[in-house]
Amino acid sequence: MLSEIALGLSMVVLITIVHAAFMVAGVHAAEWRLAHFGRVEKPLARALLISALTAWMFMAIVAEAWLWALLYLLHPLITSLQDMDTALYFSMVTFSTLGYGDVVLTGRWRILASIQAANGVIIFGWTTALLFFFIQRIYGRQ
Repeated sequence: MLSEIALGLSMVVLITIVHAAFMVAGVHAAEWRLAHFGRVEKPLARALLISALTAWMFMAIVAEAWLWALLYLLHPLITSLQDMDTALYFSMVTFSTLGYGDVVLTGRWRILASIQAANGVIIFGWTTALLFFFIQRIYGRQ
């Protein structure tokens, strides 16, 4: 069981690095927009800026779920997920903590799903905090 936990924690570190990279790029782009174009006065422009950052961070989440799916699919001892569609579906459902339960890992690998779900909670919270921060920055410039 320790090897499965170590593998899961390694994935958490990788996902954190990926999310941080997306965050830095997204923040840089949003800050550049604010610095070069000044105040965002028009409601549509504000909505578009927040929507762009939201879409960018959602792409990060999808990329991170893909990384978990690749682990599930390519690890030679995990045999319960037979194809990429199933692995990605399971990964997205687990990462978002929706957890339908129609596709599950078996045996000792079940711990990975728990680690991925905990990772997803942290990532979604982090993303929410980032978006909330930028909403305050954009609407606080009035």
